[in-house]
Amino acid sequence: MTTEKVNARELLAKMEAEEKAAKEKADKIAQENEPKRKELRDSLRKEDLADVIAKCKLHGFTQSDLRGALKTRGSKSSTSRKSTTTRKSTTKGRKKSV
Repeated sequence: MTTEKVNARELLAKMEAEEKAAKEKADKIAQENEPKRKELRDSLRKEDLADVIAKCKLHGFTQSDLRGALKTRGSKSSTSRKSTTTRKSTTKGRKKSV
């Protein structure tokens, strides 16, 4: 019975060590890839911006026209407001407790 406990503890420690090593490796890879990811995003942004500007020129828009169209405006509420009219009640008032 004690050998089973020892084996279970050793197995648990081994699993935790493997998980820790995998997490460290994943963190290292994420750190290495971050500058590459940023560079790729920047290049995609530049390409997309150039494409949009080219299409604006093709259709006769200026960058100022596009900027005004893309400007975010105040959000609109999706819920309707309550009516200001009062409801008619079928009872003549609250019943008083005795």
